[in-house]
Amino acid sequence: MGMAKKRVHRPEGYRPLPPPEQRQKARPKQPGPAARRPDNRDLRTRFEDTSAQLLLRMQSLPVFLVPAILGVLLFLGLVLNPAWSGLLLIVIALFLLWLTAVSWPSIGTGSRVLRLVVDFAILGLGVLKLLDRLP
Repeated sequence: MGMAKKRVHRPEGYRPLPPPEQRQKARPKQPGPAARRPDNRDLRTRFEDTSAQLLLRMQSLPVFLVPAILGVLLFLGLVLNPAWSGLLLIVIALFLLWLTAVSWPSIGTGSRVLRLVVDFAILGLGVLKLLDRLP
């Protein structure tokens, strides 16, 4: 009986880096009209750097904890009175939108659409509950 090879989970869209000799060197930026406005890459880098600290903290938690907390918040968001339930659902939606934004470059189009539909559905449900339009 041989040792089974350990399977490594890789998120959808994950591509390992090519060896250093095959990587393309970064091209210098050309000055022009785009130089006057903030670069989207700079904004994305700042967003990822800011999010990295929270992601590292979440990664150090037990694996079941974050989904369990979200499950409890979702359950409470569906059964409490409208004001509290709306706030809880909005918190869940904002957390899921943040995770979607962090993972945006590495997921495919189908996953992007599905995540946005789920995120905005929960956000809409939370707003409707907050406005007391749903029981």
